[in-house]
Amino acid sequence: MRQTNFSYQTVLASALLVSLPLVQAAEDGPLEFSANVALTSDYVWRGMSQNDEGWAIQGGFDITHETGFTLGTWGSNVKLLENDTVKPEDRADIEIDLYIGYEGKSDNGYNYGVKAGRYTYPGAGSDLNYDFNEYNVHLGYTMPQGTAFSLGYDYAPETFGDVGKEHHYVFTMSHSLPAGLGFSGYVAQRSFSDNDKAGDDYIYYGASLSFPIAAFEGSISYSDTDLDNAADMKADGRVFFTLSKSF
Repeated sequence: MRQTNFSYQTVLASALLVSLPLVQAAEDGPLEFSANVALTSDYVWRGMSQNDEGWAIQGGFDITHETGFTLGTWGSNVKLLENDTVKPEDRADIEIDLYIGYEGKSDNGYNYGVKAGRYTYPGAGSDLNYDFNEYNVHLGYTMPQGTAFSLGYDYAPETFGDVGKEHHYVFTMSHSLPAGLGFSGYVAQRSFSDNDKAGDDYIYYGASLSFPIAAFEGSISYSDTDLDNAADMKADGRVFFTLSKSF
């Protein structure tokens, strides 16, 4: 019998809590262990709500070697916009991402990286073809006063739903402010090789203000897209709140 959405959220939260002491107890060496947890009022990915505008519990783990190589995983509960043709027992309740990559930086403020990732939706019907691979390359620059810029490109040879290739371009900017405040903004585009299957190409954009809340970090974010049917796709303008913690 397939687990319910509540069960998936409980398992995810329990795994995070149990594993945090292991992260904190890691000894010094060539490997660095880190983890993150978050509670958000809406899981927004590339301008679209992935949880039907509901709350999500999220978290991940990373193992980073001193050379810059990273292996990690990240998960969240989801509630996708699946139509009535998808049986309730075949619907996706959770997303688990697996990735491996390399991050490097230079003495003059540049940073760069490559990554290969696998998006998975355990329990979803296999005929839905939700799972997919994606490859990323990015280049960034941090100015002496702390303002950072980044350009990224993602490529999926067969994107979510088995609807063809996806090209994703994103530009981000961030700046740290006094008292632990931070600001970031981005503009990006998703382009599909088969618009009849995948839908229209679109631009999305947003901004976020982060701030400390006791031992946690809070953020208020805004996201929007230029899709004509944005409201139907849960991709219209929206504000959401996130409370997170890194270890």
